[in-house]
Amino acid sequence: MIKLIPFTENHFPLLKNWLNCTSPEFLLKWGGVTFEFPITDEQLKQYIQKANFPGSPDFIFTVEDQNTGRAIGHIALRKTDYHHRSARLGKVLIGEAASRNKGFTPYILHELLRFAFEELLLHRVSLGVFDNNLHAKKIYSKYGFKTEGYFRDYRRIGDSYWGMYEMSILDSEWHQINEELLVNNEKFSNK
Repeated sequence: MIKLIPFTENHFPLLKNWLNCTSPEFLLKWGGVTFEFPITDEQLKQYIQKANFPGSPDFIFTVEDQNTGRAIGHIALRKTDYHHRSARLGKVLIGEAASRNKGFTPYILHELLRFAFEELLLHRVSLGVFDNNLHAKKIYSKYGFKTEGYFRDYRRIGDSYWGMYEMSILDSEWHQINEELLVNNEKFSNK
């Protein structure tokens, strides 16, 4: 259904189009402190500078809908620590408006976690999700991520603060939940 392809300079206009029509708040929710609004080519060049090569700390992908061949989103696995076999998942985005609310996110998570645990042989993948994005937290929980903690007033946006949940999944947990979902034929249900 989807395919992860390395994010390159050819994808810059698409990602900028998806994000620069939003807001600084949306950009913070999506990208944390990696970017400043609006996103520029220079920011994106820095973002991919150490990405997508063997032994790289960062693997950054454009999500392609295999049925249409169109780029529909973005996801990243960053800060890979090969010694401790861990990395950080982030920057999950369904950018193509017509592809939103179509159930793609579980497919994207599945493919990225498969890459992390089966190709990179990682042991742990973590992520942070802001407390105003409970839909995403629910999806992460369904696919095996456990809440490890909560950071109160973690980021300031305007006159308010957002808290952040820290979550992670271990390779054994991912393999178990993946097998259970397959057995129950629920692999990619968003419910």
